[in-house]
Amino acid sequence: MTDTVSPWPVAIFAHNEARNIIACLDSLQAAATHPLACHVLANACTDRTEALVREYAADHPHVQLVSIALGDKANAWNVFVHEIAVCTTTPCFFIDGDVRAVAGSLDAMAQALAQHPQANGVSALPQSGRGVAAFQRDMLRDNGVAGNLYGLRGSFVERIRAQAIKMPVGTIGEDALMGAMLKWDLQGETRWDNSRVVVAREAGFEFDSVSPWLPREWKKYFRRRVRYSVRGYQNKMLGRAIQPAGFTALPFHVRDLYPRYPDVLKLEWRGLNTLFDWLAIREIRSA
Repeated sequence: MTDTVSPWPVAIFAHNEARNIIACLDSLQAAATHPLACHVLANACTDRTEALVREYAADHPHVQLVSIALGDKANAWNVFVHEIAVCTTTPCFFIDGDVRAVAGSLDAMAQALAQHPQANGVSALPQSGRGVAAFQRDMLRDNGVAGNLYGLRGSFVERIRAQAIKMPVGTIGEDALMGAMLKWDLQGETRWDNSRVVVAREAGFEFDSVSPWLPREWKKYFRRRVRYSVRGYQNKMLGRAIQPAGFTALPFHVRDLYPRYPDVLKLEWRGLNTLFDWLAIREIRSA
């Protein structure tokens, strides 16, 4: 009798990613020599994303489409972690549908987890984008988590499920919250421990940058900058909610935090970012 190799579960977050999803799926085939179970979490897609994934899955049985009505990445993360992922003894990986994994990345990330038993999670490094060198430097210095591509130890995922910890719906840029879960070891009252995350230098991801100089990209760029500012205010509120109550005290929706911490919504001069901060505050107060 031969032993059955358990595939590594992979969550692929996709909201209207018809332009990128096939390239993402193709990249994953070259990212691991180990069998994968890829779950495309198509949340509220109105383009051809789901149709493309169905066509791809017909020839690639390791790919499964998960259609989710709510267009929210945090909610999709909850669906994967609490309803889909089976990774008691294997790592789980998470990747955005608009990025491409560098060849061998998942193998390198799994190896990094094996070599650092104290680590709850592993990060890949960006290989493209504006300011990529600074991004890499900061991640290596702080053992940072990039939400574009990261992995979690299977036992850590099991602990998340056992404690019924979920990301608040509406959370933007879940990488900061994910980093807090990892480095606080799901407790929120212990010492922040950077060694709980390891950065795999041989693992990476690539993506096509949004250019502020192309007219067709202006709306996307403008909206992204506002979301960055909303994320900054959310992160401050999430940090205050976690300590000392812990991650089990997080609300169902992130907007439930807004009335708790109105003092966070201060407008300070940050050059051009001040405009996006002002718009973010308006958005939060109208939520």
